[in-house]
Amino acid sequence: MPTMPQEPSGGLPARVTSLSAAILRHGLNLSALAAAETRLLIRQSLASVMLITAMALFGVIAYVALIGAGVSLLAVKLSWGWPVSLAAAGMIHLALLGIAYAFLKNRAPVRPYEATSAEIRRDIETLSGNLPRS
Repeated sequence: MPTMPQEPSGGLPARVTSLSAAILRHGLNLSALAAAETRLLIRQSLASVMLITAMALFGVIAYVALIGAGVSLLAVKLSWGWPVSLAAAGMIHLALLGIAYAFLKNRAPVRPYEATSAEIRRDIETLSGNLPRS
């Protein structure tokens, strides 16, 4: 047989105070969860920005290196001519850009505030179940 929760002494004022304290504790817990998820979101955002910055830097370095060495090699040693050599270098860079884009696109992003949203949905469902039907 389930036991009934013990009623606080002091009547209605004590119950209101107890309810207010419980609501405050619940709000603080939700705030702490949202803060933890915010920290995670900031960390992930910074990692993405750093990755994009590194990709841009590597792209510039690769471009300069390929133009300086590859185009010269194609034009002079293989007698391709400068226009064909430059086009080949451009195609290689476009392929590298496509690979980097695919890598970024396939990263599995975490929905921001997923746990907080789920907790609030559970609270709403619980409260909706306890409301009197009219």
